Amino acid sequence: MIENTIWAENPNQYVIGADEVGRGCFAGPIVGCAVKINLKDKDHLSDVKDSKKLTSKKRENIFNVVRNTDIVYVISICDNKQIDKYGIQKANNVVLTDSIQKLDTGSEKIYVDHFNIDLLNVTSLTRGEDKSIAIALASIMAKVSRDNYMVKMSEKYPEYDFANNKGYGTLKHRQAIQKYGLTDLHRTSFNLMPK
Repeated sequence: MIENTIWAENPNQYVIGADEVGRGCFAGPIVGCAVKINLKDKDHLSDVKDSKKLTSKKRENIFNVVRNTDIVYVISICDNKQIDKYGIQKANNVVLTDSIQKLDTGSEKIYVDHFNIDLLNVTSLTRGEDKSIAIALASIMAKVSRDNYMVKMSEKYPEYDFANNKGYGTLKHRQAIQKYGLTDLHRTSFNLMPK
């Protein structure tokens, strides 16, 4: 991980990592997160890796551990209405930029997963979750936050199975759209209704 090289040179260097989740969903928000970590946080991060390689229980455990430390993180959200208004690309840029700017003091090294944003001091890393602990942690924090929200929304819209699909286009979700139409959580700009 890139942090090991950075901290070998300067153990006091803070690293900010940012990532987003929910970009390809049919329903719900896109959620970005930036986290700021230092070598002193390493003991809390031993289980952190690409969120897609962790079980939901493991992600939840890491999420709860981090919330009980002094690791600073910022969650930023663009809901489906904003996505429909501005487009997914701009919404993606907004959640990443917003979360990073709230943590950036000018002295951190900043990395984002595979997305170029309009901030001069940010380095984009392809497969960033495999290369940076901070990006992997940001992904976990964003995913658990978004998943918890979609589980809550499943109570309001039980037919759409949001508790299980989290707004992604599973067969059951697509069938529910065909049968019941769109909710006020769906992204109408994604042309989800059958022709």
